[in-house]
Amino acid sequence: MVNSKEKFVKSNKESQLQKRLNETEIKFINAVKFQVIRIIFILVITVYYLVSSIIENNYVDYKIFAIPCALFIVTEPTLKWSLSSLLLNMISERLNRKKIEEVFTLFDLLKADLDDLHSTQNVNMYNIIKQSLPMFTYIKGSLSRMLSLWKSSPEKAKTVLYEEIGGENTKIIGEIIYKIDQTTKEEALDLIEAESSVFTFSYYQGQLQSGKKQKTILFSFFTLTSILVIAWLVIFVFGMFNNSIDQTTF
Repeated sequence: MVNSKEKFVKSNKESQLQKRLNETEIKFINAVKFQVIRIIFILVITVYYLVSSIIENNYVDYKIFAIPCALFIVTEPTLKWSLSSLLLNMISERLNRKKIEEVFTLFDLLKADLDDLHSTQNVNMYNIIKQSLPMFTYIKGSLSRMLSLWKSSPEKAKTVLYEEIGGENTKIIGEIIYKIDQTTKEEALDLIEAESSVFTFSYYQGQLQSGKKQKTILFSFFTLTSILVIAWLVIFVFGMFNNSIDQTTF
């Protein structure tokens, strides 16, 4: 029993579901809790309908098992078009969009900070990013990890945003930060100006793709929900019709 419990916990901690929950940055639930709550919920619903069927009909109506089976399918996170999977996709997509918006803000902030430097000053990206940390919410953790690597390995630090957030614009801004560090103010501004159009185009292209993806997810979510509601109504009406026939015959 203990070994089974340990295997269940270990398999869920290392599961694809846990990876997806990590992407959403939801702190109050993990894969183990999700599966336990899901299983208990389905069992409670099954017992409820089973007991109700026995009390009302004095026998087990096997059609009621369609409801827990449907719940099992729609809450299964490994299925691409299940409600659980679509909901996780929506949360992840929204979070990623917020992060990309803050990356764009970081780019604007870099330009503003460079303008404030004296012409004789060299650019110190570590200090600039460290001072800007309180201004960010969604990429604050990634920027902190970038800073922790910066002094020992700037080449690794420049890839942190790209590795944790993804997208071409995070790769571009990582390269910009790396290249302008310890340069003069004029050199840094020239480099940012040269990369500005590429970064802006990449940002808006990413936003466009993100918008299309979100629309697809929302459409799929509401379509599946509507189908499930209609299916439930059909089963409910069919059950009432059968009961009516049974009572009439009796």
